[in-house]
Amino acid sequence: MSDWLDPLLTRTDDPVSGGAPAGRDKRTLIVEAALDVLLTDGIGKLSMRRVAREAGVALGLAHYYFASKGELIAALVGASAHRLHAEGPPETGDAAGPGAWLGRAEGLVTADRVRLSADIDSAALRDPVVAEAAAQRHRDAESEMGRQLAAITATAAVELGDLPSLSAVLAAALDGLAVRALIDPSFDLPAAHAALQHLLQARLASQAGAAPRRRTAATS
Repeated sequence: MSDWLDPLLTRTDDPVSGGAPAGRDKRTLIVEAALDVLLTDGIGKLSMRRVAREAGVALGLAHYYFASKGELIAALVGASAHRLHAEGPPETGDAAGPGAWLGRAEGLVTADRVRLSADIDSAALRDPVVAEAAAQRHRDAESEMGRQLAAITATAAVELGDLPSLSAVLAAALDGLAVRALIDPSFDLPAAHAALQHLLQARLASQAGAAPRRRTAATS
């Protein structure tokens, strides 16, 4: 999570109880209640009044911690990432490769994740506070994608000079395919994932073939 967002989640001066532990608990209740509303009914049903009611706190207290719905949604980015990561499939001992990587990626494509991601991105188009948090979420996803791709390329003994760009493209592709599958039940998501895997394998194969040619040219 980016440093600018930390104060939204670490403020401890509770105006009601005056104690840091109780204040932090109430803040957590508010964020968790907001996340439950967002996952259940979507961003259109998210309001500070409803969140306060679901959290069992006064509306004024909810506004004290989060001056706007945008600030609350921004805080949800970190909370949702933590909750959904904990609910995701465990890492396996499979060898690093496109197939194993895509299998783990497919396991993370759940309706909750897709809806939440789409809701946050939709809000980000209209609120700069949410936009910064959403952009950080995408950067984090690209960073994780880069880490996994680096493991794949190491196994394949190839180097990708455009690893950051390729990571961004793959992360965006997985997001887009997941949204398409959610709104169109007839869409063949496994086939789309297989096509993506073939593209990645072809990219690695072309890079592996280019390495011997570069070595030959260098010694000639």
